[in-house]
Amino acid sequence: MAEGDGFEAIARGERVALRRFRESDLEDWHRHMNTAEARKHLGGVGTVEESEARFRRQAASWDEETGGWLAIERADDGTFLGYCGFGPIQTECAPDGLRGEHEIGWGLRPDCWGHGYATEAANCALKVAFERFGVETMFSQTSEANRGSWRVMERLGMERAGHLDYDDPAYPAEENPTKVYRLTRGDWQARDA
Repeated sequence: MAEGDGFEAIARGERVALRRFRESDLEDWHRHMNTAEARKHLGGVGTVEESEARFRRQAASWDEETGGWLAIERADDGTFLGYCGFGPIQTECAPDGLRGEHEIGWGLRPDCWGHGYATEAANCALKVAFERFGVETMFSQTSEANRGSWRVMERLGMERAGHLDYDDPAYPAEENPTKVYRLTRGDWQARDA
């Protein structure tokens, strides 16, 4: 990662860095993040325009006061791996006990699945959320069908909050209900003690 380019890491792990998106990430975003495999549990492949709009929303989302989405890059060579971040849950159909709370999420290019990058990136984001932003409780959401994602949640030490599960009409029946996990700052601190 080039130093002094305005894209220094917000957080670093052993193998990954979380940083703001660069315009040069857009090509990799289209090539790796807008595929049938990458979008299987996220509503399917979009048009080039829809994919670019998603990229621009995520790229513009980082705020030093509230968090947002960050690019994940491999620390040793700067390769774009995907995205990770956190922010308030804005899904209108989410239950009252969930809407407005903080949510962590991630997405990796499929050729990087199964190597622990999502878990490492999410741990970096949790550290920023809990230590820098003072978040008390972090939630994460996925579908029953997205086993890879809920397994990451479990590796992070998150626990099921099944009483908050809900159906999201924006997704097909096989992606419902939305499965909710949670992790408190205290549990996160105890996990790493």
